[in-house]
Amino acid sequence: MNKLIKNELIKIFSKKSIIVFAILILVFIVGYNILYKYSQNNYGEMYSDSYISYLEEQLKELDPNNTTDVTPYVEIKTEMDIAKLSKGYLSNSWEQDVIEKFISPIISEMNTYEYIDKDTEKLANVKDEYNNMCNALKSDWKYFANIELANIDEQINNIKNLNISDSETEVQLKNLELQKEVVNLRLNKNIEYGTENYKSLALQNYQMNMFTYNGYVGKENLDEDENKEMNEALKTASLYKYDLDNNKEYQNTNTANYNFQRTINTYIIIIVMIVVIIAGISISEEFNKGTVKLLLVRPYSRTKILISKLISVVITMVITTLFVLVLQFVIGGFTFGFNTYYFNTSEFDFNANTVISLNIFKYIALIFISKLPIFILIGTLAFALSTISLNSPLAIALPILGYMVSDVINVVALEYNWDWVKYFVTPNWDLSQYLFGGTPLFKGISVEFSILICVIYFAIMIGISIEVFKRRNIKNV
Repeated sequence: MNKLIKNELIKIFSKKSIIVFAILILVFIVGYNILYKYSQNNYGEMYSDSYISYLEEQLKELDPNNTTDVTPYVEIKTEMDIAKLSKGYLSNSWEQDVIEKFISPIISEMNTYEYIDKDTEKLANVKDEYNNMCNALKSDWKYFANIELANIDEQINNIKNLNISDSETEVQLKNLELQKEVVNLRLNKNIEYGTENYKSLALQNYQMNMFTYNGYVGKENLDEDENKEMNEALKTASLYKYDLDNNKEYQNTNTANYNFQRTINTYIIIIVMIVVIIAGISISEEFNKGTVKLLLVRPYSRTKILISKLISVVITMVITTLFVLVLQFVIGGFTFGFNTYYFNTSEFDFNANTVISLNIFKYIALIFISKLPIFILIGTLAFALSTISLNSPLAIALPILGYMVSDVINVVALEYNWDWVKYFVTPNWDLSQYLFGGTPLFKGISVEFSILICVIYFAIMIGISIEVFKRRNIKNV
């Protein structure tokens, strides 16, 4: 058996197409990393000169003294004033962020008081506030954080003074306390506004996901989708909070570490295609080329020959995965910087209801093992089709098509509550859904159930393949 496997591997890796596949994989990974990094750092100014000129032309056509024109005039002038103030600042800078959050409403108030209300006293007060903010915009982001903190405290006191006790008020207070926590974290950890630095982005994502989580907590009779959304929000918020509390950047998408830990999920289609192609030609090619006779004259049973070919496909899959991992490690290091490898990552463990830190290689190994049923089953399907039909294109095309539509089938089944789909292989072959106490895709399935389903489908496909291969007549080959 070992000699058979060795000969099969030599046969696979001596093909010129393997070199072509390797080059294509290399090009794909290089291209993906470059494009991904570009998309993460593609920032420019929010407003162009041509857009400002367009707004100026629009203003010339309106008369602020005309009652029908005054409202659109104020709206366009506000937009133009914001655009002019934003010039020179990148869209991800803290200055642009505070302009949008704090100064834009003030500009709107100034124009309203000047052109609509014609209230000179209020206009003067708002202009003073505007001037102070413009001065702070030059260097002092903490000025805006303190304003935000004061506003939040005022809102909290106002709600508490109303002495209203209901679920909606509780959620409001909870969200305001969350906002206060975020602003205090910003001040204490010296985190500027904007998305130019990862920590500010982590703060924003933590706040956004906790808002979602707070909206569900305490509600009764949540459906399955709402429970999943609540758990996902808690998971994401906890991971970002872990980074903030421990001065880590595990969730920073602009690092080599982040992209390396997601290698298998990112390039899973490459691994699937290689497995399917190798498995899809393994038997049919022997018959089409007539080499099956040379294979069968050896002192091995047909069953052993078939099993050795399948094992060779699995070994090729492992080698392909390692090749992809090595390429991503090296190319990711050059693209994002080798200094952004931390060799650890974090995950939210629903069983312990906390974030855990683990070695990145251990994490990748867990993901790979949990995805093995996908690779083995899709490869076995191609292998079975190759054995039964002796048609390589069919044996390759059908499994790839099946894999590509598998997610669509699962989504449709969930949408229409087709509970019987859980007995198909597609909702069960990705065991990563169970990692760290995760919620399975379909209600009523478990890791034991999924493994059993995968084993049954594998046994059926390999059993049919062996029986067909044993009965195959080679006289006319």
